[in-house]
Amino acid sequence: MRTNRQFDVPILFIIFRRKNTALQVIEAIAKVKPKKLYISQDGPRNQEEKQEVLETRKAVLSKINWDCDLTVWTHDQNLGLRKHIPGALDRFFKKEEYGIYLEDDTVPNKYFFSYQKDLLDKYKNDKNIFSISGTNLYPKFSNKDNLYYLSQIGSVWGMGTWRRSWNKYSSKIQSLKNFNYAEYKNFVFSRKYFIYIKLFLNLVKSNKINTWDYQYSYTAIKNRIFFITPSINLVKNIGINNKGTNMFLQNYNSKYSKVSGNQLSNPASNDQIYVKDNDIDYFNRFYKYFYLRIFLNIIFYLFPESLRRSITKLFFR
Repeated sequence: MRTNRQFDVPILFIIFRRKNTALQVIEAIAKVKPKKLYISQDGPRNQEEKQEVLETRKAVLSKINWDCDLTVWTHDQNLGLRKHIPGALDRFFKKEEYGIYLEDDTVPNKYFFSYQKDLLDKYKNDKNIFSISGTNLYPKFSNKDNLYYLSQIGSVWGMGTWRRSWNKYSSKIQSLKNFNYAEYKNFVFSRKYFIYIKLFLNLVKSNKINTWDYQYSYTAIKNRIFFITPSINLVKNIGINNKGTNMFLQNYNSKYSKVSGNQLSNPASNDQIYVKDNDIDYFNRFYKYFYLRIFLNIIFYLFPESLRRSITKLFFR
């Protein structure tokens, strides 16, 4: 009997210039030996980053010591998160029906992969499910009687999804005039959460934030579909340092990002319906002092990017 079978869910791994964190993620991936591995690396922003980008790619590729169908995409110029990651996912889902997405600072534990495999198969035809999160930033408020639950709050820190879901996504935000709470109040669990998402969408639209993941949440709300969230955290974010593209957003949740849970046994046996109180409890406890945080975010993003980075380094060393 084979005891070292290869993992048959395709994986897309996003890297940039953080060699040390990327190595920890590829080492976790190497433990399951995926049959198909895609690696996409953004290009350097300046001359000084060229060597870091090259060394990171070489180091990651040196850890791939099993037979697999390997695809590597590189870029000479820097695209930024908003273009690079959606572009990589577009290319990935032109080839694959489903798969797992990991970034260079999101280290999955050993239960993450079976959790994703089981649920990607179980919900492949359920159009009410948008994505499968691997992260639960506040597991102490989850119901441990359930292995996972349906949520309107999703995370891209280690996730699985399908082509059918990704085809709904666009990183471009044409207009938010018709994106108002009155239209979605029968779906969205909280006015505060809607305000939070719309604030960051406006910051993205005005190019104050170079990101892609708030558009991902926006897509779920617009289509009135759900994320799956594990009752324990299965992914550890190790990217809380001054090399991240959106350091402030990472540090915003840094208190909880290194929490990691234990085993989820047979997650596919668990059936759930959406319970609004789960999200209300999570959001209200996690986002204490909500309006103060909103105010501080607005002030923060009025500063030039160079000053924002200096502030982040000062407070989140």
